[in-house]
Amino acid sequence: MNEIDLLELFYQEMRLQGKPHNQIFLSLTEELIPYLQDNIDVGMTLEKLEKLADICIANEWLERTTADPHYNFLSLTPAGLQVVLAREYNR
Repeated sequence: MNEIDLLELFYQEMRLQGKPHNQIFLSLTEELIPYLQDNIDVGMTLEKLEKLADICIANEWLERTTADPHYNFLSLTPAGLQVVLAREYNR
């Protein structure tokens, strides 16, 4: 799994809920790990997921929407959406 795969989780949730990117909030917690291990990366851990989130936040693809120091209520930015769409339409 790489950082673009993480962004795709947000995009999938957008499509599932039928909402724009600024109305989708995901929290990266232990509860998400089994899904990721079963569907994307067998070796995924919370620490690896947080490192991917840090890369996405540094690139301004994801943003924190609260003052929470953890990885709760992250949101896809317009730049992050463009990255996902570029990958989606280049497949």
